[in-house]
Amino acid sequence: MDRIFHLWYYLRLWSSAAFCSMYCRLFYKLRGIRLGKKIVFIGLPFIYKFPGSSISIGNSVEIRTSATSNLIGINRRTTISTHDSSAKINIGDNCGMSGVVIGSKESITIGKNAVVGANVLITDFDWHAIDAVARNKGESSKSSPVVISDNVFIGTSAIILKGVHIGENSVIGANSVVTSDIPANVIAAGNPCKIVSKLN
Repeated sequence: MDRIFHLWYYLRLWSSAAFCSMYCRLFYKLRGIRLGKKIVFIGLPFIYKFPGSSISIGNSVEIRTSATSNLIGINRRTTISTHDSSAKINIGDNCGMSGVVIGSKESITIGKNAVVGANVLITDFDWHAIDAVARNKGESSKSSPVVISDNVFIGTSAIILKGVHIGENSVIGANSVVTSDIPANVIAAGNPCKIVSKLN
């Protein structure tokens, strides 16, 4: 019985990936989103491109949105959005992400071979002005570019905030809140996120 369920589960994933990948490739290309080769979509993400902005997704990227497509648990739809005409989101080759929210008003760059765990949030702006008077006037919030370098692994439910640069090969622990730069080749965790140990 377990073998039958196992086969059923992976057949369902494969069929979902085949349909969603074909649909997303057609729909998002028509909307001016640059898509590389061999991108796999499991479930239908929501991608919103502000007029004049740019979103680029590299080759062999896998984006999971279906609730059971990642057994660690996906609790929301993958959402990728730009919020200004000059905003840019660039996702490098061979990345994987599940139930991730990426919101940019300026620039978010994710390098090659990055693993972005389930339900992670990455944003380069505050979404609402910090000052109450400015917020009540509807003034825009501050932004600062985010750079996630090659081979970074971000654990489930982590939050990456504006102005952060994470160096190559580093690992960010689950549920961490990253508010400042993290160097290359370290494990970092916590709120605020701090270096726990160095990688060999």
